[in-house]
Parts: sequence; C-alpha cells; structure tokens
Amino acid sequence: MEFVHILLMLVVMLAAAKLLAELGERASQPAVLGELLAGLILGDSLLRLVNPKDEILHILAELGAVLLLFEIGLESDITELFRVGWRSLWVAVIGVVTPAVLGFGVSVLLGQPTMTAAFIGATLTATSVGITARVMKDLNILRWGESQIVLGAAVVDDVIGLLILAVFSGLVQGETLSVWQIGKVLVLALVFLAGALTVGLKASHVLLKVAEQMRARAALVTAALVFCFLLAALAQLVGLAPIVGAFSAGLVLARTEHRIRITERAGAIADMLVPIFFVMMGAQMNLRAIDVTTPAGLSIVGLAALLIVVAILGKLASGLAVWRTRMRPWLVGVGMVPRGEVGLIFATIGLQQKVFDITVYTAVLILVMVTTLVTPPWLRALARRYGAHKRHLENESLP
Repeated sequence: MEFVHILLMLVVMLAAAKLLAELGERASQPAVLGELLAGLILGDSLLRLVNPKDEILHILAELGAVLLLFEIGLESDITELFRVGWRSLWVAVIGVVTPAVLGFGVSVLLGQPTMTAAFIGATLTATSVGITARVMKDLNILRWGESQIVLGAAVVDDVIGLLILAVFSGLVQGETLSVWQIGKVLVLALVFLAGALTVGLKASHVLLKVAEQMRARAALVTAALVFCFLLAALAQLVGLAPIVGAFSAGLVLARTEHRIRITERAGAIADMLVPIFFVMMGAQMNLRAIDVTTPAGLSIVGLAALLIVVAILGKLASGLAVWRTRMRPWLVGVGMVPRGEVGLIFATIGLQQKVFDITVYTAVLILVMVTTLVTPPWLRALARRYGAHKRHLENESLP
C-alpha cells in the first residue's frame, strides 16, 4: 500500500473516531463505543473504506492495544491487584468454565460436530481486557475494587486462554498433548508475570534513573516506552499476548516517582494509536455477510443469537465469585462480557484450522460484535447507578 494511501486512511480513521466519540460522549456513552461504531461504518459492513486485513493498519492497531494496556497498568494499584488476587482467580475460572460448557452444550444440541462444538465453547471463554479497561478508564472507576478484580481476572483469563489454545491447536493437528507440555506453558506464563513484577521493578529504577540524567528531549518517556515494548516482546516470546507484558510494565512503572509524568506524556502517543485499535476492531465486523432472506442467513442469525445468550450468561456468572461481599457482582460480571480482539483470534484460528465453516465463523463474529458493543453502555449505566448510590451513602453519613 502506498504511503499516501496510509496517510489518508489515518486521516479518515482518526477523524471518524473522534467525531463519533464526541457524539457518544454527548449522548452520555463511553468514547470507545463511538470508535467501534466508526470502524463498523468505515469497514466491510458499510463504506468499505478501511481494509481490516491491511498489514500496516493492523500493526498500528496492535501498538494501540499495547499502549492502552500500558496506560491501564500505570493507573492501576498493584497492591490492590494482589489484595483481590484470589477473587480475580475465581472470577476468571468461573468466567472460563461456565461459557465453555454452555457453548459446547448449545452447539451439540444444534447438531454441530463434537470438535466444532468444543472449539465454539473454547471461543466463548475469551475476555477482551482492552474494551473493559478502556470503558473503566473513561468512566474514571479504575480504582474501584470491582475494576481491579476484572483487570486481574483478565490476566488470569489470558493464561487460561493460552492453555486452551495450545490444547485445541494440538488436537486439531492430531498431536498427543501431555501434562508436561501443558504444565510447561503454564510455568512459563507464571514465571514471566513474577519476573516482570520483581526483576522488572529493579531494572526500571535503573533505566529511569539513567534517563532522568540525560539532556535529550523526552528521554524519560522514551525509556518508559522502551521498557513497555521490551516486556510486551518478552510476553510474546513466551507465548503470552503482548498486552500482558505491556500491562505488567505499567504496573511496575506505576510504583515509581515518575508515574504522573510518564502517564501524561505516554498518553499523548496513546491518544493517537488507541482509537485506531478500536476502529480496526469495528471494521472487522461484516454485517453484509448476513442475508436473513435465505436459509443460510437465518441459520447464522439463529446460531449467533443462542451463542450470544450463553456467552453473556456465562460471563455474568463470574460475578458469583464476589457474591456476599462488598463488591458488586453485576459490575464484575458485565466487565467480563466483551470478547473483542481475543474472540476474533479464536474465531480466526478455528476458520484457518477448518474447524469452523463460514456459517459458524460468521455467527461467532456476530457474537464478538454484540458483546463488544453492548458492554460499554451497560457498564456506564451500572457505574452511574452504583456511583450515585455511593454518593448517597456518603451524604447520609455526614453530620
């Protein structure tokens, strides 16, 4: 693709994202919803101005996802994450097992082959931390206990998702998987997370101290981005998603004295790339593939509708992990609902491995689209409701 074409695409994507984000804000909805709708309009569903398969735009979008999770890490409290660690674990486990079982059962009842049904169930286990984290950031509730639980659960969810992908990829390719292989992947993931939060903390202090003494422009934020990209790359090398490394980098740097300066300056870069990430996600949703006047189209809609129901119920069930506590189960459950880019990865692998036919693939894309679009306004409504209730209690306690 010619450079001038890339520049024009960026003009269109950024302008549309900000315009619809502004409209979303004026309609009391999170900005991310407008950015997703911008992608839906510019992509295959309507105008077809943005090619979701373009490699350069895809790379820019992935950088946006990395910077988004880096920002989220900078604004999170690692001590709070550790405090809610066990609750996050249970939220993740329930949020993986329940939709997997429901998805498998519904698919079998609809006559899908066993392997296809199993892969559909695996796809429903995914959670997109990018969507939820961005909405919570927009709503200024990242410091709420529920938000910390969801962010922690999303990291655990990514590790579990890695194991599930490893298992199913091996089964599809006819490999015999051993407990040793699965355990090796799990140990690598845990060692990375532990190393990032221990060794990384010491390394970051040295790196930032050197950068602070440099006279070159933007040395501090450059050092922070170097640290972020390094951990993201290391995460990819051990088999985790790069966003886990970026989130870990943010958590580490949040414990330094330079957190505020880094957040402000890195945020300026993220403000350009993060909208591209969400526009590209919206662009991948193709509504043209659905023709309800044909039996095939009705089949897609029927399968998608049932999968949407079990996908939402399965993640809402994860809120049971905080039942009878001070946490709000609905806020936790809804925070785990969106599948986003993670669900798209599962769906794409299913199609590539010929486990999904085009009907199942399209139904899964509809599922991803609906869970992605429904979460922002749902979270917003819950946050406003609980925020108002919290303020009411605080006012009652005043003399």
